[in-house]
Amino acid sequence: MVEALKNINPFILGLLISLGIGLILGLEREYDKLKEEQGFAGIRTFPIVAIIGFILGSLSIIYTPWLVIISAAAFLLFLSFTHFSVVQKHIMTSITTNMALFATLILGVMVANHLHKKAVATAVIVVTLLSLKTTFNTFIKNITSEELFAFIKFSIIALLILPFLPNQDYGPESLLNPFEIGAIIVIVSFLNFIGYFLVKYVGSKRGILLTAILGGLISSTAVAWIYASRSKESPELSKKYAAGIIIASAIMFPRLAVLVYIFNSALLSFIAVPFTILTIICLISALIFIKKDTDVAKTAINLGNPLNIWNALGFGGIYVVILFAVFYGNRFFGESGLYYSALIAGLADTDAITISMAKFGSLEEKLALAANVIITATISNMIVKLAITYFKGSKKAGKLVMLIFGTVIIVGIGYILIQLGN
Repeated sequence: MVEALKNINPFILGLLISLGIGLILGLEREYDKLKEEQGFAGIRTFPIVAIIGFILGSLSIIYTPWLVIISAAAFLLFLSFTHFSVVQKHIMTSITTNMALFATLILGVMVANHLHKKAVATAVIVVTLLSLKTTFNTFIKNITSEELFAFIKFSIIALLILPFLPNQDYGPESLLNPFEIGAIIVIVSFLNFIGYFLVKYVGSKRGILLTAILGGLISSTAVAWIYASRSKESPELSKKYAAGIIIASAIMFPRLAVLVYIFNSALLSFIAVPFTILTIICLISALIFIKKDTDVAKTAINLGNPLNIWNALGFGGIYVVILFAVFYGNRFFGESGLYYSALIAGLADTDAITISMAKFGSLEEKLALAANVIITATISNMIVKLAITYFKGSKKAGKLVMLIFGTVIIVGIGYILIQLGN
C-alpha cells in the first residue's frame, strides 16, 4: 500500500488531496445547510472549487502566476455578486460560506504548489471554525460586558503595547527589561484568562472537585478563601470544602511547572519529582475526603474580573520587587537570602518568585538551588492557605486541611534538607 502511494502520479495525488479537502469542508457546509435550510454550496460545490484551485495552481507553475491571481480575484468578485443578489431578494444569508469557498480555492492552489500538509492542516482549522458556530454563539450570549472589555484590554496589552516596549536592560545591575516584564505580565494574564473562563463555562455548578481544580488554575488562595467561608456557613459539608481547598492547592504545582517550562525548561527536571510527590499527596487525600461529589454543596466561585489592569500591573510590580530581592539577597546573604526572599514572596504570590528563580537558574550550577527556593515559596504559600482555612473556616475543615498541608510542608522541607545534604 505504501509503495503504491509512493508510485502514484503526483498530479493524481494532488487531485485526490484537493478532493479530500473539498469533501471535508463541503460535508460540514452541507450539514449546516440542512439545519439552516439556506445556502447554495455544499458537498458537491466545495470539492469542485478545490479541484479548480488545484488545476489553476498547476497551470500557473507551467505558465504564469497571474493565472491564479486573476482567477482568484474573479472568483471573489463572483462570490460578492452572488451574495448581494441573494440579499436583494431579502433572504438573510451569511457570508461565511462564500469565504469558505474562497479558502477552498486557495487550498487547492496550495496543494498544487506541493504544500500538502499545510493545506490539510489549514482545512482542518477552517472546518473546526465552521462547525463551532453554535458553540461560539452560546459563548457570546453568555459573555458579559466586563469580560468583553477585559478581552479587549488584554488584546491591546499583548498586541499593541508589548511589541513596542524596548527590549533593553535598564536600572541597577541592568535587572529591568521592559519587554521582558511586559511579556511576563501577558503570559500570566493569559493563563488567568484560561482559568477564569474554564471556571465560568465548565466548572460552575459541576461539583466541588472540578470547580476547585479549575479555580486552582487562577488562584488556589482565592479558592481557599471562598471555600473556607462556606465550610463555616455549612459545617456539615466541611469535608467536601476541605477537599476542594486541598485539590485547588494541588493544581498550584503543575501550574508552576508550566511557568518553569516556559521560562527555563532545564529547571523542570529538578522540580518534577518533588512537585509530583506533593501533588499526589493532595490529590489522594482530596479524593478520600470527598469520595462521591454531589450537587448539595455550593460550588460556584466568583473570581472577579478576568483581567484587572491594576492587578496585572500589581503583579508586574511584585515581580520587579522579587527580582531585586533575589539579586541583592543572593549578593549580600548568599543562598540563605534567596530562601528568605522565597518565604516572604510565597506569602503573597508563587508565580512571581517562580519566574524569577527560573531566570536565576539560567546557569546549570544554580538549577538545584533555584528548585529548592521555588519549593520553599510553595511551602510558604501553603502555610498562608492553612491559616486562612483554620481561622476563617469551620473547625473540621481547618483540622483536615492542617493534616494534609502539614504533611505537604513536612515532606517539602524534608526534600529540601535532603538536597542540601547532598
